[in-house]
Amino acid sequence: MTDQPNFLLRNFQPGDIPALVSIWNRSFPDTPTTVEQEEFWEKSYPADNPRLRFVVETTGGAVVGQGSCMFPFWMQNSMGVYSIYAVVDPTWRGRGIGRALFARLEPYAWQQGAQRLWTDCREDHADAIRFLEAGGYRQYGVRFEQALDLTAFDPEPYSDVLARVAAEGYTLTTYAAERETRPDAERALYELNRTTLLDVPFPGDAVIEEPYELWRKNLESPTSDPAFIFLAKHGDELVGLSEIDLPKDGPAQTNMTGVLRDHRGKGIALALKVTSLKALQARGYTETRTQNDTLNPAILHLNEKLGYRRLPGWLQYERYAPPQAE
Repeated sequence: MTDQPNFLLRNFQPGDIPALVSIWNRSFPDTPTTVEQEEFWEKSYPADNPRLRFVVETTGGAVVGQGSCMFPFWMQNSMGVYSIYAVVDPTWRGRGIGRALFARLEPYAWQQGAQRLWTDCREDHADAIRFLEAGGYRQYGVRFEQALDLTAFDPEPYSDVLARVAAEGYTLTTYAAERETRPDAERALYELNRTTLLDVPFPGDAVIEEPYELWRKNLESPTSDPAFIFLAKHGDELVGLSEIDLPKDGPAQTNMTGVLRDHRGKGIALALKVTSLKALQARGYTETRTQNDTLNPAILHLNEKLGYRRLPGWLQYERYAPPQAE
């Protein structure tokens, strides 16, 4: 299936997951994943969403890479975009595996009617940058990654923020507590997440809106804990949230912090962040991370105030569909 004598491409099989987890963890050791987590995502993927996947196998039978191309079901305005990515075992890079994967995956996207392909790579992976730019991809954005050393974080200076939020009539709680007392807690949380997420800027003007059923499944992820979905209430209305992922290995991850427009400017986001950081310290985590777009200076400034430091970000790349032959 390729012109390379020492490897071949074949269709992905669920039994490949352990080998691919090993490749990912050696490629990105600071943000490892687990077989359990990847098996969960495999079972959660929408069965009717277009996707093509290949695994790269050596002639000796070792799995050394994977590539995927799919319709981005998480985007409200797909804008003719398909998502493409590849990851190759660090010891097998530079042998044409990435080119072989993209050569098979890109035509699939164009056949599906895609107008653009989106992918990303970390800005400290120079080989990946060279590969994408040589393949006709251009950078259109960046997602900053930031990390906070929880062993050095002191929540005490922010006690006045927590007191001010309480004085304004807001209550901080968790999804775990809310679902014990209100039957509509799940739907209320979804609507809060959906509404605030629509205001979050993403590269390329993407608008993210998870379908309800997929979002609901994600609450059962091995890294999800209802006690680490922190909420702000005004009366009975949920007005703010900060959702934390708790990987088995590696740092915690803040997936989303948002506040409804009518309740911004009152310190709620900061109060939620501080509350989540205290809880992570109590749980024994030593580091937490988050990602934000350059077009979201408010949350970037908030994180810097808390002591987050900048890490290599994720560069966003795109390639337009080739002209159609007449």
